[in-house]
Amino acid sequence: MEAEFKAWAIHTKSNEGHGFIGRYFFCFKHDLFLPPNLEGCQVSLFKTRKIAREYLPEVRFAFPNAKVVKVKVGVTIGQ
Repeated sequence: MEAEFKAWAIHTKSNEGHGFIGRYFFCFKHDLFLPPNLEGCQVSLFKTRKIAREYLPEVRFAFPNAKVVKVKVGVTIGQ
């Protein structure tokens, strides 16, 4: 069985190769609670581009070249 969906993420575009912003990046400032059923995804994903862009300034404080990008997320049953 496979499932696929589209979402929005923030890529750091850093020279050090940090990649996508992780799921806990915003927890320090916003005191967000991440329920156990969401801890499996390591990348911070947003439902809409608009929401992702609202968080972009916080990321650009540490990663000035950061950019909001559309991503395709796939889930497959392992063997």
